This record gives sequence, structure tokens and C-alpha cells, in this order.
Amino acid sequence: MLGSLFSWDGCVVLLDVAQLCLQFGGRCATLARRRQGWPERVNLEHTGIMIRIYKQSNNGISRTVGLDEPVSNREERIFWVDLLTPDAQELSFVEELCGLEMPTKDEMREIEATSRLYCEDGARFMTTTVLSRVETDDPIIAEITFILKKDVLITIRHTDSYAFRVFSHTLLRAQSTNRDLVFIGLLETLVDRQADVLERFGTVLDALSKKVFGTHHASRKGEKQDDPDTEDLRDALEELGRVGDLITRQRDALVNMLRMITFAGNEDSCMDAHENLYVPLRPVSRDVNSLAEYASFLSNKINFMLDAVLGLINIEQNDIVKVFTITSIVFLPPTLVASIFGMNYRYIPFLETTWGFWLSLILMVISAVLPLVIFRIKRYI
Repeated sequence: MLGSLFSWDGCVVLLDVAQLCLQFGGRCATLARRRQGWPERVNLEHTGIMIRIYKQSNNGISRTVGLDEPVSNREERIFWVDLLTPDAQELSFVEELCGLEMPTKDEMREIEATSRLYCEDGARFMTTTVLSRVETDDPIIAEITFILKKDVLITIRHTDSYAFRVFSHTLLRAQSTNRDLVFIGLLETLVDRQADVLERFGTVLDALSKKVFGTHHASRKGEKQDDPDTEDLRDALEELGRVGDLITRQRDALVNMLRMITFAGNEDSCMDAHENLYVPLRPVSRDVNSLAEYASFLSNKINFMLDAVLGLINIEQNDIVKVFTITSIVFLPPTLVASIFGMNYRYIPFLETTWGFWLSLILMVISAVLPLVIFRIKRYI
């Protein structure tokens, strides 16, 4: 019995039984989550479902996820195709649908204006950058490409975006829309997301400012608060450097977005006159301009706080050097007195007397106290 169990066939049977038990346990857990009303934990980015097709019909707006479902019929009209890290099959499908050649990931990362904003085959290609994954320890700059072709909007991105998820949920609750409304709505959602990021940076800077300046001010008044030491100031300096780097990236993203909005609203070489987006995009352009100004304000504030923190670190270091300097000055005159009375000469005044030792001690104490009194009068200490 044991020999057959530990044979090769027995091991295969045991593995099959274990796999069936795992599958059964997973199905039971899924059914339990469904009964309790828990949402399905499905990550579209890891299941191969990277294309979402939004359609308009008489019954409202619907979404097709993946290429397995029927894409369209006579009563449905595609107005938005969202590509998230698409594969070759999905790119081929969109190219056949719109008759365009989709830009690659390397082309989306080009920094030249002619590579990010251009017209081709009656379509408008626009690429911008956004600051993504701000809540994590590894924020990145993500590229997003918008393609306007007739009545269809195509978006290509290689990083999941919170703004796209929010706008998608809002869009599915609407009854009707079109390409231009989706394009403008996406830009507004992205701008709102960037505004939230800047507000978070501003909150962080306010907390750092209170931590650094507020504690110093309270300690000067004699309140019972710990004066930040050099280690705390070094931590504040590192946090300022991190936030400053993120704000610099955010300013670059806002500049790219403003340039894309300007191109979408003013460039009419590849669109009809009735498709001009200049007027609808003016509020979005004003919002981006205001965010850019606020980002510049935060950047100036960071530079001020960096200079202030470095100055406080120098003050802390100067206080330490000051202690050593005063200590050396206090002990220098007594050392001189002791050196005079300790010289190896045959005749030294008061050397043979019984009170010479006490006289030298009194002189050393006076020579040590006198500099302290002078420093106190001069308010050096």
C-alpha cells in the first residue's frame, strides 16, 4: 500500500487531488463573497483584458471589455476605445477599425513636439504626461495618447490611471454622449486629479513648515516643546527634496497638458470647422494655467523652506561649535596660570610659601570666571 502511494503514479494522483481541492476551495470562497455582496477582485491589467470599447445605443451607453464579445451592431455606435498596455491583436483591431497606425510606447515617450502633437490620415494624435502612483513610494510619469478620428476617441496608456476609472464609472451612468464630450470630460477629470495631487503636496509642506518653524518659535518662548535637532532637520530636508522632485514632475506634466490642450483647440489643419474645440477647451485651459501657477508657488515655497532648513542646520552646528569655543576660552587662562606656576625654574615667587598653592587655585578660578562674566555682559551666552 505504501509502496504504491509513494510511486510516480501515486504522486500524480495526490497532485491531482490537491489541485481539485484548491479549485473547490476557491469556488467556495467566490460563492461566499458573492452571497455577502463583496465585489469581485479582478485586475484587468493582469487578466489580459486591456481594451475597453464604449458604445452608444438607443438604450444608453454600454461597454465591451476584451475582443471576445461582439463589438458592434447596426444600432450601436463606437465613440471611445480605451487601450491599456495593448497587445498586438488589440492594436491590429483598432488599426483596422479606424484605418490608422497606432503609436508605439517608445514613440509616446518622445519629447519633441512634432512627435507628440501631429496630424496624420485625417486624425489628430496628441500625447501628454501625468504624474501617476502618487500614493505609492514609486511615483512615475505616465504617457497618455489621445487620438481623435471622425466620431471616435482612442486613448492609449501603459499605466493604470485613477482618473480614467472615475470617469469610466461616471460615463456609464449617462444616457448619451459623443467623442468630444468624452475627450473634454477625460481632460477635466485628469485636471481634477492633478489638482488633488497638488493639494496633497501643499498639505505636506504646511505640516513640514509647522514642524520646523513652529517648534523653533515655541522653544524660543520657553514653552515645553522639544527643539528640533539636526536629525529632525535632516529628515525634513529629505522630505522637502522628495516633494520638490514630485512638484517638478507635476509642473512638467502640466506644461505638456497645456500644450496639448492648445494644440487641440487651435490646430484646424486636420479637422472640419464644426469640430473646433477651442471654445469647449477654454475652461480646461484656464484650470491648467491656475494649477501651473499654484505649482510654481509651491516650488518657490520649497526653495524658501530648503534655504530655511539649511540655515537652521547651520545654526545648530554653530551652537555646537560655540560651546566648544567658549569651553576652550574658559579653560585657557587657568591653563596659563598653572603653566606659569609649574615651570621648572629655581626661583618662582610664592613657590616656597605655604599659601602659594591656594593662591594659584584662586587665580585659576578667577581667570576662568572672568571670561564667563564678560561673555554674559556681551550677551554671547
